[in-house]
Amino acid sequence: MAAPGGGMEGAEEAEGLVLGRLEEEALKRRERLKALRQRTLQNKESGEPESKIPREDEEEEPVKHREIKLRNYDPEDEELKKRKLPPAKPASVEDTVKEQLEAAKPEPIIDEVDLANLAPRKPDW
Repeated sequence: MAAPGGGMEGAEEAEGLVLGRLEEEALKRRERLKALRQRTLQNKESGEPESKIPREDEEEEPVKHREIKLRNYDPEDEELKKRKLPPAKPASVEDTVKEQLEAAKPEPIIDEVDLANLAPRKPDW
């Protein structure tokens, strides 16, 4: 049984909002499908392929081609040989290794060692 405060009414309203939103989305989807069918029929009648007809909501952007960088491939074509990159030379790591070795050397922390601290304690301390 529902409490007098109306606990079930809130759940029903929320369910109604979800169903309403889903129905709206379904109607929008149906409209888009109808428009697509009409466009497809018009394309078939006019004889033009669909890919050549620009869409109303899309703007045509120029196609950007990336430059080819031939690092590992040795081309046979003369035009492609011009695009080949020179072989890379490995960087010298000697300086970096020297710095790391010097940083890894431990420095003496205590100059004088107190013999009293090194002596073992009596077993009954």
